[in-house]
Amino acid sequence: MMRDKPNKITSTRVFAAGTILALVISIPAIAVTLVTHYIIKTNIIVTLVASLITLFIAMGFGYKLSKKLTTKVQQDNDEGQDLEKMK
Repeated sequence: MMRDKPNKITSTRVFAAGTILALVISIPAIAVTLVTHYIIKTNIIVTLVASLITLFIAMGFGYKLSKKLTTKVQQDNDEGQDLEKMK
């Protein structure tokens, strides 16, 4: 089935993908920091180490997610270019 309007890479789509990646990376580290410091009441060094470990793990997931988002945008863009060539 042909689509009327091909998907293009727009600034809104780039900003949305960047926002999702920022949230995936930052929220787990912030949550671990708050939990270890205020709820578990550990000292600041343990809190920082736990937060850094969580941050690096979240960055790994963000890297995988960015690859998926990038390939999805490229596939959608390629399909749109194929439709334009068919016209």
